[in-house]
Amino acid sequence: MSPSLRRRLLFLLSGTVLAAWLATALFTYFDAREEIGEMLDAHLAQSAGLIAAQFEHGLEDDHETALPRQYRHERKIAFQVWDKKGRLRLRSESAPETRLQSRSEGYGDAVLGGKRWRTFSRWDESRHYLVQVAERYKLREELAESVAGHLIHPLYFALPALALLIWLAVGAGLAPLAAVAREVGRRDPANLAHIEAGNAPREIAPLIAALNVLFDRLRDSLEQERRFTADAAHELRTPLAAVKTQAQVALGETNEAARGHALANVVVGADRAARLVEQLLVLARLDPQVALPPGQTVDLQAIAQQGVAEIAPAAADRGVEIGLAAGEAAQVAGDAVLLAVLLRNLLDNAVRYTPAGGEVEVTVRRTDGGATLAVVDRGPGIPEAERGRVFDRFHRLLGSGEEGSGLGLSIVRRIADLHRARVSLGAGPGGRGLRAEVRFP
Repeated sequence: MSPSLRRRLLFLLSGTVLAAWLATALFTYFDAREEIGEMLDAHLAQSAGLIAAQFEHGLEDDHETALPRQYRHERKIAFQVWDKKGRLRLRSESAPETRLQSRSEGYGDAVLGGKRWRTFSRWDESRHYLVQVAERYKLREELAESVAGHLIHPLYFALPALALLIWLAVGAGLAPLAAVAREVGRRDPANLAHIEAGNAPREIAPLIAALNVLFDRLRDSLEQERRFTADAAHELRTPLAAVKTQAQVALGETNEAARGHALANVVVGADRAARLVEQLLVLARLDPQVALPPGQTVDLQAIAQQGVAEIAPAAADRGVEIGLAAGEAAQVAGDAVLLAVLLRNLLDNAVRYTPAGGEVEVTVRRTDGGATLAVVDRGPGIPEAERGRVFDRFHRLLGSGEEGSGLGLSIVRRIADLHRARVSLGAGPGGRGLRAEVRFP
């Protein structure tokens, strides 16, 4: 399980504060080292001036004198006094007997005994004595480290306290989110009412809005499912009742011809129920889909050829001639299986409603930026006032003489919607029959 949002924020914020604090300490170290260097350079110049002032009236002793070291840090500080003849007249115990630096004026750097020193040289006012003072670089680094260390030391106590405050503050900040979670958790599964945003922070408002949209979609989906289930149960009741009635007739008949007729009606009723179930299953599969997977391209002409070949035996049994007009490949974005279902439903309706001796023609043609699939029959057609309603589920035309589920055109419309295509119904050639046309983008 991934870490909680509260713990993740604690780690992120604490890590950010720690990184910022360490970066500040590092910057302070380099800044302090530079400032301390300038200050100690000035101190070196001042010390050299004070020593030079002591020798304005000369040295009484003509021999070199080494002053003993009295304090701990004196080993990091050294000085020498040379006369103008190049003789060493006075030095500190930490200074060597050779010159600290070759230059006679100004600052310099030297390496003595494997250690780096900062040096300064100057003559006294009478230019009889050369004073050289030096200081170990290590002293400067220790002072800068001490300054940065004093900045880091409070971190040992401040960071745990800050982490506790962050933990409490994040908990308080996430309280509205926890309240929304509790409200959703306490809800009854059937309660799909909107969550009231109230005084929720702006960061949580999009989540609440998304949940409310989801509740709306669930409510619509459940309502659609309930309506679909009720309609399916109602529609299945009729063919199943007819099958039961014909089976009872067959059981009670002694006449072989009558019994055979009743059993034939049982088969017809079972076929009708099976087709209805098949159509219901197709709709149940299509309803939850919102869009098709991208990147799929199919040839509409090839689907039309396959569809005509599959329906041809049924059309021949009814005495209906079916044909596919010559055309060229027409590529459309879509799902080949669903488009085959769409065409099969259009062809099935056209064959069933076309009288014996009639014709059904399928055409596929390319258009600017798309393609058009058309199925034309020579049947009774659909009155203009009914053309909008025939796409409703379980809607059947009265007096057509054909029994169906009333779902074929509903399936056609749903598949067309998934393909962003438009379905239109119109009169066939000469105002006779029906022309069903699907225009793909």
